[in-house]
Amino acid sequence: MIDIHCHILPGVDDGAADCEESLRMGEYAEACGVTDIIVTPHCNIPGSYGNYMGKGYDAAITALRELFKAHGLKLRLHRGMEVFGTDDLVRLIDGDLVITLAASRYMLVEFDFDDDMWRVRDVLLALQSRGVTPVIAHPERYYPVNDDICFALDWVDMGCLLQLNRTSILGLDTSAAERTALELIRLGAAHFVATDAHDTRIRCTELSDAYDFLEKRFSKSTAELLTVENPRRILQNKRIEMRLRH
Repeated sequence: MIDIHCHILPGVDDGAADCEESLRMGEYAEACGVTDIIVTPHCNIPGSYGNYMGKGYDAAITALRELFKAHGLKLRLHRGMEVFGTDDLVRLIDGDLVITLAASRYMLVEFDFDDDMWRVRDVLLALQSRGVTPVIAHPERYYPVNDDICFALDWVDMGCLLQLNRTSILGLDTSAAERTALELIRLGAAHFVATDAHDTRIRCTELSDAYDFLEKRFSKSTAELLTVENPRRILQNKRIEMRLRH
């Protein structure tokens, strides 16, 4: 399995607090069958985390790779960010301050849970104008999508991709997030399930429980598609098929 959304880089956001916690998260991920993690610290959050691309980011991920190697982990780490979708995102792309997932065409982007859906649409269109395919982080947690799933279906129609959180499909988040996530999967509008791990507790690096749930609730092919096949296509920078059924 491949995790495309994980806050495992130590000391940079509200994820792993230090190298020790990062190591525990990595060990648990590997024990649960994860082979690759795209490292996605929060980036570009106004008034909060910056974490723009630069020497600091490079040094941090290099140090984490060396730490994992020193402890015998075979887990592969790839560069990425969870980029907050501000109106000036195109400028940040042009300035090489934000990066895509694993140097692919795909960028993980998040928004406020109660953001204006028309502003969100404008940001997504701006990303696409730069040849970037948006991967929208945890859309099932956005309040307007909970009220009207057609917002998320419209994003897919636009050519965006949707990443659901493990905690949402397992009922470890809000009931609205769970309901919306399962409906998106049923409609064929979900493309990835990832951990969005922040720690070693509930928001942890386990992905095998999500895989098992998807296999039992939907099918083995669904579990493979959302946790293995589509994530691998990101690492390979290959096209991801849309399977919208509505």
